[in-house]
This record gives sequence, C-alpha cells and structure tokens, in this order.
Amino acid sequence: MCLLRELGGGPDVLIVDPPRKGLDDVVLDKLDTELHPPRRIVYVSCGFKAFKRDYSRLLRRYRPVHAEGHVLFPGADHMETLCVFDLESN
Repeated sequence: MCLLRELGGGPDVLIVDPPRKGLDDVVLDKLDTELHPPRRIVYVSCGFKAFKRDYSRLLRRYRPVHAEGHVLFPGADHMETLCVFDLESN
C-alpha cells in the first residue's frame, strides 16, 4: 500500500463495514484530506444514526450514487443500509 501511495495511486474502491458506532473520526479525517482518495466507497451500515453522521462527512468529497436497505435477520428491529459513494469530480 505504501508503494502505491509513493507512485501517486491508491485503491479505486474502499469497502467499509463499521460497527454500530460508525467510522472512526481518524478514518473520516483521512478521507477528507487524502491526496489520492478512493474513487468509490461502498458503505455497509448496521447503525443508521452513525450512518447519517458519516454520510454528512462523506458529502464533503463524495456523492451518493446508490442506496438500499435490507432486513437481514428475521425479526430484527433495524435495517442494514448499503450506500455507494463516488468521488466528486471538481
């Protein structure tokens, strides 16, 4: 991964599936400031409140292109959220 950064590249797609508390601030800060950020983020969330917080942060550089909700466990009282974000082209 370090070699990719030195060559001016990095991953094209980042898949995140954080715990209910959402992404750590350190991860969100890195995505805000990364010189060569991933072009796409696939975010899987089991905590909608944290997803809303992270969503707001990701909108600084990314735009949502697809979202859907799923009840993965019968009888569950919450939905899993899947959202795909693409890097904004400025």
